[in-house]
Amino acid sequence: MDPQLLTAARTGDVNLIKQLVDAEKNILSSTTPQGNTALHMAARFGYKALVEEIMNCQPSLVHKTNLKGETPCHVTAKAGWFDVLLLFKAAVEDMARVRDVNGDTPLHCAVRNNHKLVVWLLVEGDQEALGMVNNAGQSPLVIAIDLGFSPLADSIIFANPSTLDHRGDNNQTPLHRAVLNRDIAVTMKRILALKPELIVEQDYRGRNPLHYAVSSGDSEMVKKLLASNISAAYQEDDNQQIPLHLAAKKGQVSLLKLLLNPCPDTIEMIDNEHRNILHLSAQNGFMNVVLYVLDLPEAEDLVNAPDSKGNSPLHLAAMNFHSNVVYILSRNPKVDIRVRNQNVQTALDAVYSIDDCGMELQKHLTLKTLKSSYRKRARDLLQDGGLHDTEVKKANKIGQKSREMATTLLLMATLIATFTFTAAFTIPGGFKNEDPDEGMAVLIGKSAFKAFVVTDSIAFTTSMTAAVIVFWSSSYQVTESFMDTLPFAIGLTWIALLAMGLAFVTGLFVVLSKTLWLAILVCVIGCTSPAILYLFAPLFLLVFDRLSSSPTSLARRQNILEDNPFLFIFRLAKMIY
Repeated sequence: MDPQLLTAARTGDVNLIKQLVDAEKNILSSTTPQGNTALHMAARFGYKALVEEIMNCQPSLVHKTNLKGETPCHVTAKAGWFDVLLLFKAAVEDMARVRDVNGDTPLHCAVRNNHKLVVWLLVEGDQEALGMVNNAGQSPLVIAIDLGFSPLADSIIFANPSTLDHRGDNNQTPLHRAVLNRDIAVTMKRILALKPELIVEQDYRGRNPLHYAVSSGDSEMVKKLLASNISAAYQEDDNQQIPLHLAAKKGQVSLLKLLLNPCPDTIEMIDNEHRNILHLSAQNGFMNVVLYVLDLPEAEDLVNAPDSKGNSPLHLAAMNFHSNVVYILSRNPKVDIRVRNQNVQTALDAVYSIDDCGMELQKHLTLKTLKSSYRKRARDLLQDGGLHDTEVKKANKIGQKSREMATTLLLMATLIATFTFTAAFTIPGGFKNEDPDEGMAVLIGKSAFKAFVVTDSIAFTTSMTAAVIVFWSSSYQVTESFMDTLPFAIGLTWIALLAMGLAFVTGLFVVLSKTLWLAILVCVIGCTSPAILYLFAPLFLLVFDRLSSSPTSLARRQNILEDNPFLFIFRLAKMIY
């Protein structure tokens, strides 16, 4: 494109355009590298006078497309220039139906940018254009819902209610999209008023809008959908799971109550693996749901029900190392802890037979809970309080990895103790050499120095205690006794690491306090990095594990909240009592 022509189009200089056209008649046919004409440029910037002049000089440019297949009408609708679009409407027939390479019409462009007045101009006399879909299967209504333009979506529905019949390439209705975007205030209310039957329409996964409302955990949305059409609570998706099953899988007790109140008989329904809500909640480790279900009158029919592989809820909780759920189930008198699956395994046998996936301690806690229940309820099977020979071999195999971990832990605790012991006698600032305070710390009056002494002492004491525990427990020949003490040593080592980090920061702060900005920077780096790593490490693991489908990743994902060593201490102490 001629530089002068481009400048005139970008600045709206009508006189310059006239001069250039007089000098070279076909100059308006030239384009930019992306195929945009001067009319595209003038329309983009909303220069009405310039657009009118170019159209008078060369009317055919109104239909000219760029490399994206966009006409000047698309560009104008995208920018939202109402008065410019009025000029095009008089010159272009069915302006709202012209498509670009993506199948978008100017109407799609206007909706995507929330230009309400432009939308009404485009559909004036042609409301049917609102039902057109682009190559991605999106109608203007779906775009408005997905982008959260509720008033615009409501207006589109009001102008052409037939747009509610549209289904996208994933077979989802506008009500599905409204639920997924949690548009409960305007759009969903309008849809339910006009087409309540959409509640039972199923998408490509066989799920109706109520399935997605439950998955999102939005109780208000679930209430409104149930009030409109209760039959949606009975519909099964491709996995034969009803909304109640999804609530159990997500650990949503409040939604379980909402769904069971009008539809109490749904508690009997099972999915394609013959699993009921107790199976699903136990498998995913949701103790709150398990406790709620066990209090229901129907619990007796659920607690020992086998799935397609013969596993009871106790089997599934134990096989996923959810020791807290195992504790609740195994202590419930309704639960038969001796029931066997299709592999002729009890829950205890099943835990022994599967790999720990790097979670020896979670597996140990689960085994400890089950064996404790066996001792209380099945003393005839474990009269000596011990294990059979085959179980001893399996337990020793589990303990072998933990003993290797203990060796590393002992080395780490010893190193921490060595460092903190050395730091105590090479303190920041040194010692006084004059009487009568000879041998006293020079910086003893500083608060940061006192913090250094305290944190260094904590690090030394806890690391030494951890080392003693590991050394002492290693003398145990019984794997179970050894495993009982290991979580305490892990917790103390974590405390020692954090205290050593704080001692390092406070020690540097006291000697750098004259340069305050540097001292503060050291504190920020030293305090935040370890804290973030420790507190959010399980979340980082969860994100990275989503990229993998290995058994280790899946098991860690199911037990992500059990990775904190302090939780091991709490839960172990609870079970020992």
